[in-house]
Amino acid sequence: MKILSNTISGTINVIHFNVIKKILIVDDDKFLCKTVSDILKAEGYSIKIVHDGESAVNKLKGEKFNLMIVDYKLNEKNGLQVLEESKQIDPSLITIMISAYANKKVRARAKKLGTYTFLDKPFNIMKLIRAVNKGLSKKKDDIQ
Repeated sequence: MKILSNTISGTINVIHFNVIKKILIVDDDKFLCKTVSDILKAEGYSIKIVHDGESAVNKLKGEKFNLMIVDYKLNEKNGLQVLEESKQIDPSLITIMISAYANKKVRARAKKLGTYTFLDKPFNIMKLIRAVNKGLSKKKDDIQ
């Protein structure tokens, strides 16, 4: 929000800047990516999708995101490796990890690496939307 004061008329104008939040989805399940992407786009988010860990790291190096949704089980690099590298690239990146294969050790490592939350597949889409909204509300620096 930006406040502009008009010194001639003495009025104050408030301008709201709609900042679109950027989300990176990283999952080798193309159907899941498309479904989640469509739903989050309908919520007003800008979405990019990649299907493997190396592409995710490269995307994060070239573009700034507010949030990343990353699957644990990926080809070549797993979600924990992507998470670790992503925190080196952008420590403020909010991350949500998803998986059908996670155990307590994986969850503990994800939490230690700073994952905002961990959702088991299959997950309730409303739960994911709430997690995205809450996670992004905690991020202070907006991308414009």
